[in-house]
Amino acid sequence: MNQPPSTFLTPEQFEKLLAKVSSATGIGAPGKPKPKMFGLGCCEEGGCGPLAAGVYAMLAAGSPRLALAKARGVPLAPYMINVRANFPDTTTQIIPDVGSDVKIIQDTLIDAMMVRIFNHSSTANQNQFQAESDYYYAIQSGIEATLEVVGAPRYDVAPKFCPLSTLMDTLNGNSHWAGGWVLTYQQQLKMDFTPRILLPFAPLEVVCSFRTWTPVTQAFVDMSNAFAINALQTEFGIDLSDSYIARVVAL
Repeated sequence: MNQPPSTFLTPEQFEKLLAKVSSATGIGAPGKPKPKMFGLGCCEEGGCGPLAAGVYAMLAAGSPRLALAKARGVPLAPYMINVRANFPDTTTQIIPDVGSDVKIIQDTLIDAMMVRIFNHSSTANQNQFQAESDYYYAIQSGIEATLEVVGAPRYDVAPKFCPLSTLMDTLNGNSHWAGGWVLTYQQQLKMDFTPRILLPFAPLEVVCSFRTWTPVTQAFVDMSNAFAINALQTEFGIDLSDSYIARVVAL
């Protein structure tokens, strides 16, 4: 009487089958295991914690250096950049090409802007209501400005004259600029100013202050994007596409 063939594999047959499956390619092949992001995640797969979110936010902003600072837990300290325009008299029509008062030496994240207008005329502090008047004048002064990023890459933020309060509100409050934007050591801010309404007094000073964040250490000053990307991959297992690497390393 014929016996039915066995449905069990011998150990040798199982090893051969396992080798074939492991070497298989195509849709049915086993997926490549995802690299774990040691120190960044809150679950077994990694990459789902608040620290990882900060790292990816900096990568999305185009700054592997700031992403590496986030991953390594390097604090980002606030750093103020000011652009100052002085109107010497009430007939001044334009104050062009005003640059910022500090030099950017490493990747810097801008996330807020404040505007203050100072009355340097003989009416300043003339009575107890002058300070209140100057405060409201700063909101609706009629002074407009352009905002440009110069250097490499160069681009316009506000290429046409825009009210100072509108420009400020775009970066602050409920209309907060989506996560801020990053300037590198090759870039700088530049503004033009013009009064749309006759100035009520002079001299008058307009100060546009930008709140930025930058690493507290000097380790990232001379660091290349290529080095930062390599560190993110080797130290934290972050997988970046070839197209992202090619674009960012070229900067």
